[in-house]
Amino acid sequence: MEEENQIQNAPVEQSAPVEQPVTEEATEDQDDDSLPFPRARVVRIIKSEIGNSKQIRSEVKDAINLWLGNLLKRIAREMGDTQFGSVGLADFNRATKPYDMIADLVKDQERLMLACQKLNADSDHINREMSRFFTVLKGEQ
Repeated sequence: MEEENQIQNAPVEQSAPVEQPVTEEATEDQDDDSLPFPRARVVRIIKSEIGNSKQIRSEVKDAINLWLGNLLKRIAREMGDTQFGSVGLADFNRATKPYDMIADLVKDQERLMLACQKLNADSDHINREMSRFFTVLKGEQ
């Protein structure tokens, strides 16, 4: 019994809580309720496109997340304008078509700029030819 009292009265060493370093991966997993999507998933998608060689600032992660949420709201509102009782794939395609067309518009712009440059070169060539023709016709050589 005496031994039990000694054990109970013996000073107990209290270990100080060990702080574990917070890594970026751990902070990515902490979802913020003010963000529409899980932050970790958004960051994984970004990193898959830009690579791990660059660091992404926290404000960029949040801004992209909020922007994606706003984009989703606009698409959902557009899909909600359907005349039917349920939202179908056709409604989704109609709502996302303007965003899908952006890449096509950029290609069209490049194509149109090239066409304008060619037309400009052709008009310069025709202008030189006409000037030469009328110079010869008038005999002003």
